[in-house]
Amino acid sequence: MTFASSAELRAEVLTACRVLTHFRIVEGFGHVSARIPGTDRILFTPRRALGLVTDADLLELDLDGRKNAGAGAPALEVAMHLAVFRRRPDVMAIARGHPRHVAAYACAAEPLKVAHGFGANLGTVVPVYKRPFLVVSREMGEAVADLLGGGEAVILQGNGMLAVGQSVAHACVQALFLEETAELQLMSLGAGFTPRFYTPEDAARRHGDDRVHEPIRAWEYYVGATEGRFTRNR
Repeated sequence: MTFASSAELRAEVLTACRVLTHFRIVEGFGHVSARIPGTDRILFTPRRALGLVTDADLLELDLDGRKNAGAGAPALEVAMHLAVFRRRPDVMAIARGHPRHVAAYACAAEPLKVAHGFGANLGTVVPVYKRPFLVVSREMGEAVADLLGGGEAVILQGNGMLAVGQSVAHACVQALFLEETAELQLMSLGAGFTPRFYTPEDAARRHGDDRVHEPIRAWEYYVGATEGRFTRNR
């Protein structure tokens, strides 16, 4: 079976695996997928902790889930990746994980109303898929895609989150912004403050202020931090 994906795309997915692991968006469980330009295939991480994934582990699937290349086994929740890719031609990559502060909202099945600036990249509310199980069937995958609609992320009750993007880097940045937003808002609530949530108009303006360069700049930082390029004074 011949790979259709480029070496560059596979390398970007492996970088995403390291970044998401470094920032604890994933630990033992989570996955990354990417649409392969010019084909009906997606590149997908295997059923393995992302921090351990190598190029040899990656696999390619068609949009019905049939394996076209690679030796690995796809993650159990491949159904929601496939459903989103079938539904959203604009989505080029997906990041799926269990970051701790987003997981607090997932445990409560509580939508995340956005009050933090970077969170405005995700809109005004990140909705919750309210079935506390792994998304293992086509029907469940389609339900997640229905809930996502034209949005940027969903929270999965008792089960983490999923974020989409226009590139692998963008999907990862969306996941990281989602976790940062959840953390800061929980801190605000814990301090007794009342978060001031974005209106749709204000979120659109905030997102539009630096729509192109903000994710690029963030990704450069996240990769640099993962690779240990920065030191901190204690």
